[in-house]
Amino acid sequence: MANPTQVDVPIETTLKRDSLGLLAATMQAITHIAPAIAALFFTQFIVSLAGVTAPLAYIIAVLVVLMLGNTLVQFSKQLPSAGGYYTYVSRALGPRFGFITSWMYILYSPLSGGAIYGFFGFILAGELKSNYNIDLPWLWWVFIIVGAPLIAFLQYRGIEISARALVITGGLEMLIVLSLALTGFFNPGSGGFSLAVFNPGNIPALSGFALAIVLGVQGLTGWEAAAPLAEETKDPKRNTPRSVMLSIIILGAFLVFTFWGIITGFGVNNIQGIVKSSDLPGLALAHKDWGPVWWFILVAFASSVFAVCLATANVGTRMWYGMGRSGSFPRWFSTVSRYKTPVNAIIAQMCLALGSGLIGGLLWGSDVAFFFIDGLILVLGVAFVYVIANIAVTFYYLKQRRNEFSVLLHLVFPVLSSLVLLFAILVSFQPLCSNYGTCPVAPYSFAPLVDGVWLLVGLGVLLYYFSQKREDWIRNAGAALGESEADLARAAT
Repeated sequence: MANPTQVDVPIETTLKRDSLGLLAATMQAITHIAPAIAALFFTQFIVSLAGVTAPLAYIIAVLVVLMLGNTLVQFSKQLPSAGGYYTYVSRALGPRFGFITSWMYILYSPLSGGAIYGFFGFILAGELKSNYNIDLPWLWWVFIIVGAPLIAFLQYRGIEISARALVITGGLEMLIVLSLALTGFFNPGSGGFSLAVFNPGNIPALSGFALAIVLGVQGLTGWEAAAPLAEETKDPKRNTPRSVMLSIIILGAFLVFTFWGIITGFGVNNIQGIVKSSDLPGLALAHKDWGPVWWFILVAFASSVFAVCLATANVGTRMWYGMGRSGSFPRWFSTVSRYKTPVNAIIAQMCLALGSGLIGGLLWGSDVAFFFIDGLILVLGVAFVYVIANIAVTFYYLKQRRNEFSVLLHLVFPVLSSLVLLFAILVSFQPLCSNYGTCPVAPYSFAPLVDGVWLLVGLGVLLYYFSQKREDWIRNAGAALGESEADLARAAT
């Protein structure tokens, strides 16, 4: 119960208020999804599962992601906070669940940057070698060492600068990739322009198609990236939910159109040409149709890498800021600079990007490290987060906003989207994954183990807090912008 002598003072932020409009918030989410990477890096694998109907699989995936996005919308319109899922789950299920949710989220946005820098260096080195006979095998670690501090500097200098950079780089990568897709339509391969990609009768195998949908859902992750910037967004209860849905719809349409264009360019009757391509299909199509200016695709990749690393870093640092402010992480993380940016969280994020990228590249090679860290460890971690958030939104509206409870929005959508995610987690484990013909080998097969160990470490941290009677952080774990401690106490009852 609230203390009757408690002063009802609203909780305020030390970040810079009203810095981002709807466009900036939406581009934060769009670039977090990484349009060029999502459209071009995973084409072969999706097509190998869904065949010519890969665009249809993405349409269904978008519908599932809209259900997941609904969960974030329902929370963000009520609880604007830099803590994001940490705040939402803490408020609905309790601070300890919120802590574990954000702990698993560390395997997602904060961890992803280093491997992305390295993989782009690997791709660029390969293209320079094959096209110009320039051998620079060390480019992968150069991009990590240069990229991580550059992103950290932009973050430090202010959220407005970061937002402008995201709008420019995100717009550039989308324009180039859309141009490539249009090229496929204007210069189609065998079979010409065709609507066969949307015909369910062309699905090669239902099990593979279902897995392609799941991977499409995973490929669209990132739409939630505007939520942790709510404290810096104008009218966050309105603009944050809108940015979530806009990012899903825009990127969903973008990916469907791009996959359709690439398949058309190779030929709807030449699906094996995509699957067996020795180069990324997008690059192969650019070489075929763009001739000497094929390298514009590399510009799109570079732009996407820069944008997604900046967007993911923004998410990670705001989450750590929120956790440091509440006390569940060291208060050190809540320190802000004179530009009103979480400077210590930015330093920690930079070190994590450098460490994960360099260690992963040295252990397995930058290409394997990318698919291991960003392709498996990441998606399993974020699937855990999404499922817990789906459970939380049902409890939140049943317990704290019962008069607003909707069976469709707060029960049906969360349950259906959670089942899809649980299927994704299930097929990632041996030997169940062998039923779908996509069983990963080492080190990819270690991903569930890594996520499981990380979860146990998080539980160990909570046990340590309990044994040391370090429980003061619990009181403010669910705090949202403009609320007071008295509001939190009333919500807890």
